[in-house]
Amino acid sequence: MKTLGKLLFLAFLSIWWSCENGTPTTQQGNGAQDTTSSPPANAVAPPQPAKPDCQMAGTVLEGNQFWAKNENKIVAIAATEETKDPDLGDSHRILEVYDGNNCQQVFKEVLPVNFSADYPYYLSEITYNNISKVIAIRGFEKIYIFDIAANKLVGPLVPKFLNQRFVEDAQSGLIQRMEIWENYLIGYAASMGTFVFDLSNPEKPVPVLPAAEYEVEKGTIYYPLFLLKSLDEDDGFQVLLPQYDADKGDFKINALFEKPKKIETNIPKTFRNNRYLVLRELSGGNESRPIAIDMSQRKMYTLPDDVAKMKDTDIIAWMKKN
Repeated sequence: MKTLGKLLFLAFLSIWWSCENGTPTTQQGNGAQDTTSSPPANAVAPPQPAKPDCQMAGTVLEGNQFWAKNENKIVAIAATEETKDPDLGDSHRILEVYDGNNCQQVFKEVLPVNFSADYPYYLSEITYNNISKVIAIRGFEKIYIFDIAANKLVGPLVPKFLNQRFVEDAQSGLIQRMEIWENYLIGYAASMGTFVFDLSNPEKPVPVLPAAEYEVEKGTIYYPLFLLKSLDEDDGFQVLLPQYDADKGDFKINALFEKPKKIETNIPKTFRNNRYLVLRELSGGNESRPIAIDMSQRKMYTLPDDVAKMKDTDIIAWMKKN
C-alpha cells in the first residue's frame, strides 16, 4: 500500500514538473521545424511602383494615356483650346509626355489635322515593350513613332503593301489596329490589309513587305505571309500569318513557330500567290525540311514522313486533297 502511494506521488510530481517547464520536447521539435521551413505568415512583398498621378494639360480620351513604367514617363494624346475647332469642337492631336518623378512636361507636339479635326489620334492598343522602347500613334491613315528614351517623334509613316490596293469608300485605308511586336510595328488598315514596319532603328522605320501574298479578291482581299528576322539573327525567322476579324474587331498576329527557324527566304515567284505554300527549313548542308502552309486557313500542316520527302509541287497537291 505504501509502495502504491509512493508511485502515485512520483507520478503527480512528474506531471507537475512538465506543466511548470512548458511544452513537451516532441512538440518543441515540431514547432522548431515549422518556423525554420516556412516563411513568417506576415512576410511583406516589396512594394510595386505606383503610377504617378500627373494632371494632363487638356482632356484625354480613354485609352489615350500610357505609363512607361521603366522610364517612368506618361505619354498622352490630349485636346485643349489650342486645337479646338470652331465648328467641330475638340481635336485630340496634342502629344504630351511627362516625367513621372515630378510631373513636369518633357515633350509636346501638336500633330497635324488627322483627316478631320474631330477625328482623334490614338495610341496603339499594344503600344510598348521593353525591346523596342517606342510608342506607336495611329491617325486615320498615317502613323507616328515616339522614341520614349530619346523623347523623339518620327513620322508620318504611310503603310506599304505588296500589291496594289483599291479604294472602296471613305473608310478605305483607315488604320484600325496596331501593336508593337518585338522590333516590329504590325497593323491593319481597312480594305487594305496588314502592314509591317521594322523598328530596329526607331529614327528610320522601314516598311516590311510580305514574302508571299494570297490574292482572294483583286485589290481588296489578301492573305499575307511575313518572314520577320529574330532579334538574334542566328536564330533565323518567325513566320506571321496575321488575321483581322472585322465583325469582332479582333487582330491576331498568328506566329507560326514556337521559336524562330532558319528559313530559305528565296520563295519562287510563281508560288507567292497561292493558297498552298511550301517553305524550306534549312537543317544544315544541303538538307532542308518542308514547311507546308495553308494561307487561307492560316495554319501549318503536319506532314507524314513519305509526303515530307516529296517535291514541293507534289506536297502542294497533297495539301489540296487533305
